[in-house]
Amino acid sequence: MTKLTKILNIVLYVLLAITLVFAGMFYFGGEEVGAALPTPIYTDSFVNWGKLLVVVTAGVTVIFEVLSLIFNARNAVRTFISIGVLLVIALIAYGISDSTPMEIIGYNGPDNVPSMLSMAGTMLYGSYILLGIVVTAILYTELSRMFK
Repeated sequence: MTKLTKILNIVLYVLLAITLVFAGMFYFGGEEVGAALPTPIYTDSFVNWGKLLVVVTAGVTVIFEVLSLIFNARNAVRTFISIGVLLVIALIAYGISDSTPMEIIGYNGPDNVPSMLSMAGTMLYGSYILLGIVVTAILYTELSRMFK
């Protein structure tokens, strides 16, 4: 086990512990008084922690991908093909998403507008497409191993 692996394991366990603290606060911290529906008090903290984890993960991924492109220029073509495939998936998901405002009884919030609905639909359909690709790849890999 290298020194870097030990450090990364420690960071992983610290992040897991912090996440467990936020989850405990969310589930066992009580509910807001006077809310129409049961609403945990620490919902915003829990969601913000999740957003922080996603942003940091995306940032680290982009930084290491750029460093990989700099140090391994031969692999740049593979990286650009991957980016192109993701862009095509995003365009397909955007094309099949719907931006028609929904008629939700009792909701007058700011998120029922075409731009937000289109973005949400794009994310959902993009996730579905990627999930389908992953399941297909797993099935192909396992079936091809059976016939070798």
